Amino acid sequence: MDTKELVKKIAEFHRNYELEFLQDRIKRKNVYLRNPQDALFFVLSYSFYQGRRDEISQRFEERAKNTLNQFFKESGDFLNQGNQRIGDKDKLKKEYNPFYKELEKNGVNKEGDRLMVISLINLIQSKREKNILKFLIKKIKSHAFSETYKILDSVWSIGPKIASLILRDIVYIYELENHLKKPDDYYFLQPIDTWVHKLSKEIKLIDKDKIYKNEAKNITNKCFEFEVNPIHYNQGAWYIGRNSLQILLRNIKVIK
Repeated sequence: MDTKELVKKIAEFHRNYELEFLQDRIKRKNVYLRNPQDALFFVLSYSFYQGRRDEISQRFEERAKNTLNQFFKESGDFLNQGNQRIGDKDKLKKEYNPFYKELEKNGVNKEGDRLMVISLINLIQSKREKNILKFLIKKIKSHAFSETYKILDSVWSIGPKIASLILRDIVYIYELENHLKKPDDYYFLQPIDTWVHKLSKEIKLIDKDKIYKNEAKNITNKCFEFEVNPIHYNQGAWYIGRNSLQILLRNIKVIK
């Protein structure tokens, strides 16, 4: 197969990604919009997965959620408290010191994880809309993709890859593609990790050995050239990269 046909085949695996990783989120999508706490947990379900093994990320995510549940039980309006956006690390830790210390006490051992949680809470408290998902969807519907991406990227430890991942799946889950008005909007929905990069390099969609600055843009433009949905390609490429061994074993009988 040539690169164009391979890109099309890879994009078909977005259905596997949906079935294995998005089904529960799709079922709960209205719940997230009704409950700011659930919306916060939706974002946390992505933001803890930062290049370490899934089981470790899941462990820290659960510890953070347990700590949050404790604070929500003690103060139901925890997210409704108003606050200014805080960018400085030391000021952020001082402002949220009791909660920061509780995260550490409950086993959220990495400083970056604790900062990410309190920075995300601070972001929510700084906005009129306290449901983070409703806030992000409203931004997407107003075509403010660059601004929305920067807002997520500004949260401690989220970074470009996770910001794009969150936006990509929000667009997919809530069927918001009709609000993407130009190809540039898709650049912010193309998270590039090692799996996506290596697979794209292997099929000659890109030609650089290491992840580079304009990789998301170049992959997106190639997808459009090949008449392939860039979101589907990205989801499919990640799925294949993560599950390549299992896919091989399932199909080993037909491999010659």
